[in-house]
Amino acid sequence: MRPPPDGVVGRDLRPRGPLRRSRTVDSFAEESSIPLLTTPTDERGPVLDHERGADTNAPKVSMKFFDNLRGWDKPKRYRYFVLLALSLSGDGWSYEAGVIASIFQLPAWIAHVGYPGQLALPNWQNQWVGPVYSLGQLVGGLIAAFFLDTFGRRMTLAIGGICMEVSTALLVWSPNFGVIITARVLEGVSIGFLLLGYQIYAVEVAAKEDRGFVSSFSLITGNFFGFLAAGIIYGISYDQTNAGWRTAVSITFIPATIMLVSLIWIPESPRYLYSKGKELECRKVLAKLYGGTIVGDEVQLSELAETQHDAMMAAIDWDQKHGQDKWSALWKTKAGRYRSFVAISSQSMWAWNGQSVFTYYYTKVFRAAGITNTHVQFGISSVQNASWCIGGIVGGYLLDIWGRRTNYMIALGQACICLIIQGALTLGIFDKGIVNHAAGAGFVTVYIIQWFLWVMFFSPVVNLLPAEVYSAGLRARGYAVANVASMGVGFATQYSALPMYYSMHGWTWIFFAVCMLIAFLVVFFFYPETKGITLEEVEIVFGSGAGVYVRQALGRRSSVHESGDSEDGLDGNAVTLNAVPKVVKRGFHVEHAVEEL
Repeated sequence: MRPPPDGVVGRDLRPRGPLRRSRTVDSFAEESSIPLLTTPTDERGPVLDHERGADTNAPKVSMKFFDNLRGWDKPKRYRYFVLLALSLSGDGWSYEAGVIASIFQLPAWIAHVGYPGQLALPNWQNQWVGPVYSLGQLVGGLIAAFFLDTFGRRMTLAIGGICMEVSTALLVWSPNFGVIITARVLEGVSIGFLLLGYQIYAVEVAAKEDRGFVSSFSLITGNFFGFLAAGIIYGISYDQTNAGWRTAVSITFIPATIMLVSLIWIPESPRYLYSKGKELECRKVLAKLYGGTIVGDEVQLSELAETQHDAMMAAIDWDQKHGQDKWSALWKTKAGRYRSFVAISSQSMWAWNGQSVFTYYYTKVFRAAGITNTHVQFGISSVQNASWCIGGIVGGYLLDIWGRRTNYMIALGQACICLIIQGALTLGIFDKGIVNHAAGAGFVTVYIIQWFLWVMFFSPVVNLLPAEVYSAGLRARGYAVANVASMGVGFATQYSALPMYYSMHGWTWIFFAVCMLIAFLVVFFFYPETKGITLEEVEIVFGSGAGVYVRQALGRRSSVHESGDSEDGLDGNAVTLNAVPKVVKRGFHVEHAVEEL
């Protein structure tokens, strides 16, 4: 264990031999409002959770609707300032779906790249100009994992911002198709850096009560600037010059530049600092984020900040000592495989919701539904972007009220229903060549409702969960792997979307509806709930060895009977799951920490 640096004051919480408890069991229970439970036993010893069923008295953090709007102390105001500044990096998808996809369908842009008088690029170019962005993000996400763990969260965000500036400049120029493809790939790389950088930073500095909401700030700001650009696009749909679409593309310069300037005053993530042995700097950042006093190199943390430090120290030390910060830890243990399953599957669901057809080819879909006026098509897109601004805020806030699972299931369930309706309208009317304006209006209405609810409930949680489920040492690597899977599947569905739509017609929507149903069932049966608990308590959720260490460091009743201490200060013979948060999925149970030791 690393000793604290000179000047660090406060309680000495470093374990010696068997882990020292930094506070009493009763005091910790009082602070966290988490009841302490007694594990039942029988003649064989402790009864494990899967043997006795779900623990109905498991600790929960119940958030009321207006709780996050109260308690604006100085640390909370500082956290929100930091995260709002960094959220200007955007979430990538909002601007992509609301702006870039529209620009690629503008007659003025199509004429600029060499096809005047055409309604779209040739099919082979159309198939590449949109999806190639996903390949860039795939590569960017992998590279970002190395930068996040080696150079820190701030440096990763800075590189992503610079790449975004360069890619935007190339798109504004757009002299030929080759430069456009290069810009699109670089844009994807930048989003790989910015998305991973922001989401990982956000969950590592947020309080457990509002981690869901603040992680959605990038979605909220992305929606806002997307709406601003979409309004410009609607206005320039009447203009045949290049000034309009270049102005819309240039909107990206604004948030990227503000974020880069803000990084000068933004602190590094405390978990990254501790993992690199910079404990004094870590404590100073914690004092700013959660309360405390800093006098020179002397730091006195508030009780909340001290609790964060205790848990963080225990989890990171355990991971480093047992090699759980290596790539192999993603699949080496059952807990690692389960976390990777949740992260990869959750990141891949968006590719199967029909978005691949709508995003880059919505003018074709609208024409097939009888809406042929170009200005009406772009007007619908602008209205949709406005609704996303509201949906992103509400959905992000509800993450800490209703929970992650609820958001997922509402998004997936409504998408399935809406896609079935769209499929029925297309198969019964449009595919038969029948002109029915009422049916066309109904199709577009269902489409707008579907995407409003999708942005409200799915978009805030999809980028949060992969950052939550992994430990500090695996967070960047695990998110990168999930991002690779997401972008790989995304590229495949986007590249095949146009030929699929031409060959399957209305059955395209039925196919995606079935995919959404399958995704709903996966979430219902296998996903845990992580709202209202700290990142280190998530270790307990997934049954990692670090979870046991965290419980002991915080003075909670151990998950392991201390009948005999191993060299790690843990007993590897008997496991109890008392006070483990109730995250027992329907049909799937928490793995036991002893299997990791």
